[in-house]
Amino acid sequence: MSEVEEDLKATAEAISADARRLLAIEEEKLQLDPKDPMIPVLSAESQEISKRLVIQTEVEDELATTLAEGESA
Repeated sequence: MSEVEEDLKATAEAISADARRLLAIEEEKLQLDPKDPMIPVLSAESQEISKRLVIQTEVEDELATTLAEGESA
């Protein structure tokens, strides 16, 4: 497995883990009273994960493009 392939796999795993955590946060928030003081804390974590996901998916796209270009060369 090439370094780019390893990076792509690691990035996909990180995206998957963050997506699972984001889902868990949102499910937890649904169970809370809207006035619960944990809502803002969980929302802040959700925002941080969402920002990280944007970056990770952009990196993933770049890695996939690099691999595809390498295969067509």
